[in-house]
Amino acid sequence: MIAPLLAAVEELFLGRPPERLGVAVSGGGDSIALLCVLAQFAKNHKIELHVITIDHGLRPETKDEITLVTDLCATWDLPHHVEYWTGWEGAGNLQAAAREARYALMADWAYGNQITHVALGHTADDQAETFLMRLARGAGVDGLSSMQSRRVQHGITWVRPFLRVERSALRTFLRASRVDWSEDPSNENRDFERVRVRDALTVLGTLGVQTDTLVDVAENMSRAREALDWQTFLSARDSATLSHGAVAIDLRKFRMLPAEISRRLLVHAITWIAQNDYPPRRDAVAQALGAVRASRGATLAGCQIIVEKNVIWVIRELITLTDVACEVGDVWDDRWLITGPEDDPDFEVRALGLKGVGQIENWRELGVPRAALAVTPAVWYDGRIVAAPVAQPDPEWVAELDGGQDAFFAALLSH
Repeated sequence: MIAPLLAAVEELFLGRPPERLGVAVSGGGDSIALLCVLAQFAKNHKIELHVITIDHGLRPETKDEITLVTDLCATWDLPHHVEYWTGWEGAGNLQAAAREARYALMADWAYGNQITHVALGHTADDQAETFLMRLARGAGVDGLSSMQSRRVQHGITWVRPFLRVERSALRTFLRASRVDWSEDPSNENRDFERVRVRDALTVLGTLGVQTDTLVDVAENMSRAREALDWQTFLSARDSATLSHGAVAIDLRKFRMLPAEISRRLLVHAITWIAQNDYPPRRDAVAQALGAVRASRGATLAGCQIIVEKNVIWVIRELITLTDVACEVGDVWDDRWLITGPEDDPDFEVRALGLKGVGQIENWRELGVPRAALAVTPAVWYDGRIVAAPVAQPDPEWVAELDGGQDAFFAALLSH
């Protein structure tokens, strides 16, 4: 029964598996099945397999689940690491906070062990459940797109070999292999949306809407998203440029774009400038689009949008940079790296600011709005400007965008 599951893993790596592979195992049936399959896969390909479990400190049953994973790893002589999350302060969305913390902890662990790929046990059922939850929220093409079998985040490649495998098939495999797993009692708690969605899937199944049907639809949405991303990339290449760290878009060409492409282009500019992981809310974007098309400015998600001389400028909002500072040689505002002839610890990299722009001779000749120059990095010492390499090029001081000038365009195709 392991053969089709091994084939799913083989297909994901296309015969080129990494030397070290990590796998996240909670003790539940999905991740235990993944561990069993990857143990054999690693043996076949002489891969170092490392196992990590995250203890969120939220359920008393977790201790027994960790013991189960530890014992199973000992059977195969696999290194097992447990990471503990203690960051929950009781405010906000617990599940979202736990998820983000989980990925960050696993990424740090992977870095420390020189692991480039980490496998996750998401299944076809997870795909279908996520699709329905997002459908209930009125999601668009992106939201309804399937989870990816391979994605780079936090500098780690996350792989999901079982996105086409149903949960019941993994349980059948485990029973046949005589391997135990733990059932999370929260899976029966109907206070959780995902549990209620599982109930709904049972009802939908009587109408012919099966898990594999929803997985197919989600994959269709993914292909549609890829097409839209490609068209947005082409439109960006035609209408947008990077100037002094800002995104400049030709207003006339922008107005000619289909509504969805112009929306995607503006959202991408905002998220790239602000280095946000998630796009702003759709209604807020709609308001900003309306303002731009009417040649008015707007502020959104830490960015300022300026329309000037038939150019849309998307820049950082200056107020968000008030307390953003670092030393020379560090990355400033998650975007800029400044290097120079000195790295005096008393030097500080901060925003140039409006007053700082006023100290730059002939700044108007750059053809860039004053507000755009104000949010570029400058080196300060004791209240005076040492260098402002973006607004005033200096042969000794260099300011470079993380990823280079083409990073903005490349990010459009990096889903």
